[in-house]
Amino acid sequence: MTGPMTETLAYLAENQKISSAATSVNQLPAVLRLIDKLYGKGHHGAQFWVDVDVCLDYGGGKYDKLTDALAKRRIWNLVWDPFNRSEDHNALVLKLCAARRADFGICSNVLNVIREPKIRKDVLEDISIGVEKDGMIFITVHEGDKSSKGKKTSKGWQSNRPAKNYMREIRRVFPNSFGCRWGNKALIVCKNWPEKIPGWPNIGD
Repeated sequence: MTGPMTETLAYLAENQKISSAATSVNQLPAVLRLIDKLYGKGHHGAQFWVDVDVCLDYGGGKYDKLTDALAKRRIWNLVWDPFNRSEDHNALVLKLCAARRADFGICSNVLNVIREPKIRKDVLEDISIGVEKDGMIFITVHEGDKSSKGKKTSKGWQSNRPAKNYMREIRRVFPNSFGCRWGNKALIVCKNWPEKIPGWPNIGD
């Protein structure tokens, strides 16, 4: 692994030209509600929640709203964020993932604040390494005005890309991926498996 999860700030300082530090928001991410719509709510509800114990929350920010919500479902949330968590915290998460990969991963509104395609690819590859093979990864992006005209904002970078526009680059790392939409919220669902699975949904383009 040679991406941001191992090299952290030194790597990002050299390669990610616009910092994502100020994009962290103190609210429960919509991703949990969207996963509930897909699978059902509650630890004793859908089988998905019964079978998982550890989540890798990649780029999870400095707030613990998602961690607290997952704890109520008896799920340990490992937040990795080079901008909003300490070096010691991130090193511990990396060590834990190396010892025992997370059951599933979340990447909530991270890809849209990264301008460089290479860094976005590194992010996806990091998640693939940190999550169990055959585990699920759930991705959301803030779509902005959906113009696909990225711009620098007061908080960092905003790509303004519709969720479907990320599918091609996501499928380069996670070939088994599909998109779901409920109103103005989109969820990209990926299976951490390197080869295309026959019959896997191919929607969301």
